[in-house]
Amino acid sequence: MAESVNVRDSMSAEEVLQTEIIINQALIDILVAKQVITEEELVQAIKNIRRDQMKLLHGSSKIVSMRKRSV
Repeated sequence: MAESVNVRDSMSAEEVLQTEIIINQALIDILVAKQVITEEELVQAIKNIRRDQMKLLHGSSKIVSMRKRSV
């Protein structure tokens, strides 16, 4: 049976990040071991997400203009 995780009232940002990293790695390991995804598919998905995030970040600067409009 799975062990229960003792959840405290508050965690530091570092602890939260470390927990997320562990959970993500465990899920990746299981998916690859069960041949649900390949490592190549995982790497490609990560590249796609990074590319999409960069597009959003670069596009967000174009949404708000700091120039004054003439009336």
